[in-house]
Amino acid sequence: MGAAGLGIPNILCLSGDHHCFGPSPICKPDQTDMDAVQVLWMLRRMRDEGIYLDGRSIKQRPRWFLGAAASPFGAPPKYEAIRAEKKINAGAQFIQTQPIFDTARFTEWLEALDKRNLLDKVYVLAGLVPLKSAQAAHFMAETVPGVVIPADILKRMDACGDDKALQQETGVAIALELLEQLMQIPGINGIHIMAIHWEEIVPRLVVESGLPRPGQAAGGAELAAANTLVTA
Repeated sequence: MGAAGLGIPNILCLSGDHHCFGPSPICKPDQTDMDAVQVLWMLRRMRDEGIYLDGRSIKQRPRWFLGAAASPFGAPPKYEAIRAEKKINAGAQFIQTQPIFDTARFTEWLEALDKRNLLDKVYVLAGLVPLKSAQAAHFMAETVPGVVIPADILKRMDACGDDKALQQETGVAIALELLEQLMQIPGINGIHIMAIHWEEIVPRLVVESGLPRPGQAAGGAELAAANTLVTA
């Protein structure tokens, strides 16, 4: 409600990482109050019905644009599509995905959403992480749940050796290739650029990829770019 009072309309609802990924002491799993689906339901009810979770009425309803996250590679596409459908039914109007490095498998996830008639009900923002180093690429591939980086991309980063500048340029080249591929995939409404500890690279990616700015159409879909959230 504080965000609504400050005029912040976009709310991304996340369950967050499981407790076991945090440092010790680890709290009990049953200390999680609500997951993303429940938070979406609560906020949609507050916005559309003007009712708090405890039943109290809201004098001035918040004007929220509700979003959720999706992990196209976390489980087989048909199961991830069911999870996405629950979030959409609960109130999600846009979905941000985990970083996409394998566009073929990402397309399978989109097709699974399409089979459940979901693509017309939600805006999909494909996640993109420019790789700054070979070490970062291996860290994401080996330790970050839901992130899949093909072996050929890892080999390209490793082939740069210890040359940090070359690693960064290779990471930019890979990101631009992925952007070009993503812009050709139907069902995508935007790109979510997650330039982790490398925010200054975002303007270059936007310019060199030819990403349209807000309000400019690209192949039937509007794409835009920002440091954090890229919306249509």
